Amino acid sequence: MNEEDDMSTFADEISNQIDAGRQTIERSIGELREMDIKKVPPAAYVAAGLFVVTGIGLVGWMMYRNRRRRTLMQRLQDALPDTVRELPSRVKRVRSIG
Repeated sequence: MNEEDDMSTFADEISNQIDAGRQTIERSIGELREMDIKKVPPAAYVAAGLFVVTGIGLVGWMMYRNRRRRTLMQRLQDALPDTVRELPSRVKRVRSIG
């Protein structure tokens, strides 16, 4: 076989693969057309809509929380245990008593 025959065979194989792909797509489109949309109950649409809205809201809230800058004091107070945070008020009470 010469190069011309090899190229012709290769082109035929590619053409066959393209035709097979087209047939698969056409069958899939035909199946989609045959499906009746009314088979899905309206409650499923409502549930899917609520799920999507809830998901979008949750993602938005997470992005808001992540992007909101906290002050240095807020970060320090969050890092300290409650007993240390209450220490200044205890010192004031001790001073006023003594």
